[in-house]
Amino acid sequence: MQTEIGYYKRLQNADTPIAMFGANGLRETLAKKANQHFVKIINDLHEKPEQVRMKAVEPLSSVDLYYMIVLGEAEIYTSSYKHSFTRLLQRLGKTPKTDSLLQLVNYDYFKRFIKMAANFNRLDTFLKLMPVSKSEQIMHRFVDNLDKTKDLEDAVDVADSYSSINNKKLQQTILQYVKENEIAANTIENARGKVIYNLLKTIFLSADSTNKINLTAEYGIPSIYTVDNKQIADDSGRIIEQVFFYGDDDGKKFFPAFVNSFADKKLWQITPKAEWVEIKSLQGQKVWIFVNRPLESDKNLDDTAQYHLISYMAQQGLVPSVIVHRGHSYWLERTLKRMPDDVKIIVLGSCGGYKNLSQIFKKQF
Repeated sequence: MQTEIGYYKRLQNADTPIAMFGANGLRETLAKKANQHFVKIINDLHEKPEQVRMKAVEPLSSVDLYYMIVLGEAEIYTSSYKHSFTRLLQRLGKTPKTDSLLQLVNYDYFKRFIKMAANFNRLDTFLKLMPVSKSEQIMHRFVDNLDKTKDLEDAVDVADSYSSINNKKLQQTILQYVKENEIAANTIENARGKVIYNLLKTIFLSADSTNKINLTAEYGIPSIYTVDNKQIADDSGRIIEQVFFYGDDDGKKFFPAFVNSFADKKLWQITPKAEWVEIKSLQGQKVWIFVNRPLESDKNLDDTAQYHLISYMAQQGLVPSVIVHRGHSYWLERTLKRMPDDVKIIVLGSCGGYKNLSQIFKKQF
C-alpha cells in the first residue's frame, strides 16, 4: 500500500512509475490480492454471522480497507461493502476524521471511493465526518478536471454519483461546481470542457421536472430519469416484463413475497404454472409479468424453468421490454446471456448491480 501511495504521489508530479501499470504491474497485483484474500472471502461468507464473515479483514488498517474497497469494486457485494465501510470508520478512532484518510492515501482512487460511497448510500456519512470546508473542497475536487483525462470515466463517475445522492443540499453543491467549471471552460474556450460540463449540468437539471429540460430536444437522447409507457409497450399496448429468480435459499425466501405483492384481486390476476407464474394487470395500463419459480438451483431446475418460460413467451409472441434480475450478483451473467437485445428497462436487483452496467451497454449497443 505504501508503495502505491508513493507512486501515486509521483504520478501527481508528472513522474510516471513504470512498475505501476500494465500486466503484473503494482495496481493489477494489488487488485488481485485484494479480491483473492479479502473480498472473495467475505463475499462467499455472506450467509454467515458477521463476526465469522468479516474475520479476514480484522487485521487491516483504515488505509488497507480503503484500497480493498476501491480495488475490489468489480467484485464486492453490497453487504460486504457496508461492513467494510463500517470497519474503515472504526479504524479511524473514536472521533474519525475522514478527510485525514484521503490525505493518508494522497487522494489516490478518491473519485472511485466517492462514487462507491454514493452508490452504496454512504457518501453523506463519509462527508459528515469532516469539517464542512473540507467536504466542500473534496466535492469541488471531485468535479474538477473532468476534461483533463483521456477517457470519460471520471465524468461518468460524477454523473453516477449525482443520481445516487439523496441529500438535496449535496446535489445542489455538486451542480454548482459543475456550473462553475462550465463557465471556466467557456472563458478559456476549452471545447472538451464545455461539452462535458454542459452535458452534466443539463442531465442534472433534467432530474427535476420543474426545470422542464428536454434531453431529446437538447441532445437527441431520451430522458435519463423517466420512460414513457408508450416507449415500452408492444403493438397491442401491453408492457411485458420478465423477472429472473434463482433457486438458492435467498430466491426461495423472497419469491413468495414478490408474488404476494400482487395479491389485490381487483388489480391483478395471478396464474400459477408448474415452472413460472403469470401476473396480469386488470386496470389501467396493461402490464404482463412473467416470473420463473426459484426451483432448486443445485439440480439446475431454475435454469430449466427460465429456458422453458423464454420458449413459451417466444411462441406466444411476448417480447419483454422490461427485465428484472432478482438474485445474487454471481447469477447475473446467466440473466444477461438470456436477456433480449432490445430491452428498454433493466433492473439489476443484485448486490452492486450498477457495476455491471458496462456489460449491458455492450449487449444493448
